[in-house]
Amino acid sequence: MKVMPLSPELISPQGAQSLEKPPGSRQEFENLLGKMMNDVNQLQHDSDQKVSGSLLGQEEMHTAMLSLEKANLGFKLLLQVRNKMVEAYQELARMQI
Repeated sequence: MKVMPLSPELISPQGAQSLEKPPGSRQEFENLLGKMMNDVNQLQHDSDQKVSGSLLGQEEMHTAMLSLEKANLGFKLLLQVRNKMVEAYQELARMQI
């Protein structure tokens, strides 16, 4: 079973150092979020295929369940990133008043 990382930039020590630097261009941030969303989408698509295969007897049930859990965790991570971005935006909006 191949395990695909959600975003190596966020979990590697080099990625953590790059997050401490001043933000780069807006395009870099959009690319990072886009890649993260694509990774989560791919995990969900893979889990759907494994569940379908499991129901047809082509995949093991535990493989399908592990795939579902990876997709679930990826989605939860993406949701928390979104929540933090909304909180930051709201904080900036309050500061401008």
